[in-house]
Amino acid sequence: MKYYLYLQESNPRLRYAYWVMVANEPLIKFHIWSLRKSFNFNLYTEIQVLEMIQECYPEAIRIPRPKSRCRTTFS
Repeated sequence: MKYYLYLQESNPRLRYAYWVMVANEPLIKFHIWSLRKSFNFNLYTEIQVLEMIQECYPEAIRIPRPKSRCRTTFS
């Protein structure tokens, strides 16, 4: 599995900032059927989020966030 992680804080609808994980396969080990998972910035540091991801997906590879705002396909 490949994923990237970024901090989402500019959305006016959100009350809090979130770490957003975007993966190339459903994140069923986090008990969701989506390609995206968010973690509250006030509760978790980036290191804690990375540790949780590594615990659930030890084979996961972190890639840089794409510069384009369009949906990207993982290669």
